[in-house]
Amino acid sequence: MEGLIIFKKYINSLKRSFILNNYYNSIIKKGKNIQATFLDFIFILFFLMIMFTAIVYRLTQDVFLAFSLGIVIGLTYIVLLSLWNRRTKEKKILKINEEIADNELIKEIEQKDNREFLFYVKDILEKYYNTNLCEYNRYIDFVGEINGDLYGIKCIKLPFDAKLDLDKVESFNREMKKKNIKGGIIVTNSYFKEELKNRTNYILIDFNKIKEMLKAVGSYPTQKDIEDIIISKYEDKKDMIKEKITSKDKGKILKFMLLGVILILYSPFVSYTLYYRIMGFLSIGIAILLGFYNIIKFINLSQRRT
Repeated sequence: MEGLIIFKKYINSLKRSFILNNYYNSIIKKGKNIQATFLDFIFILFFLMIMFTAIVYRLTQDVFLAFSLGIVIGLTYIVLLSLWNRRTKEKKILKINEEIADNELIKEIEQKDNREFLFYVKDILEKYYNTNLCEYNRYIDFVGEINGDLYGIKCIKLPFDAKLDLDKVESFNREMKKKNIKGGIIVTNSYFKEELKNRTNYILIDFNKIKEMLKAVGSYPTQKDIEDIIISKYEDKKDMIKEKITSKDKGKILKFMLLGVILILYSPFVSYTLYYRIMGFLSIGIAILLGFYNIIKFINLSQRRT
């Protein structure tokens, strides 16, 4: 029993690895799945081996030497390509993972209303600066002590394609001067315009800085989190494709199958028994072919979607 559990875990691990490799490969190779990439590799490998074998044989007229050098060239190509792919693939995967994590973070922030965003930022700042923040008033969202100094904090949620300008923080600036609070932090989920950056001494926290802070406090998606997201999306797409295919053609398959059974059962009671039986088996055959076609279609669509 324990051996079966270990075997299932091993199979699931292989399946997970295949899905992830196929996903990363399709992104890196711009749509090519892992099977197509492997076929390209095999084709180039055989082309190189045959070409070098032919060249060496023509120069030496020695079949064994030509064949041996062809194999050596092929193995060298495999080793060099594997080392190069591993080096470049790791960098590209890190970039892909960063983009996935960014998109998940953007979606998470977009789902929050303004007040939810305030407390989302409050939680990050409290963990990052190891402090406690208190709500203040209409113009200053929070105040708290950071490294022994009092800070006023303003959080402004914007569309991600917008940039925060000086006008949107004028009320905050006036209130900070009125309350004689020297230290200030302005936080936005987007970015800041250069004008604001040049005309304020406050700490400015934009989307990139939020990412850094989340990484520092251990709240940014890990490698495993990102892989789980990829697997989850794969499973969702597979279920969607499966449902789409089965819901569309399931009725047709059942109708052909039922028609075939009825024709076969009814055939002994009619004059053209053989004809009815042929048509019955033909109808069942069509139902079986439709079933196989849907299975193949499902497999192909799954591979394209990943």
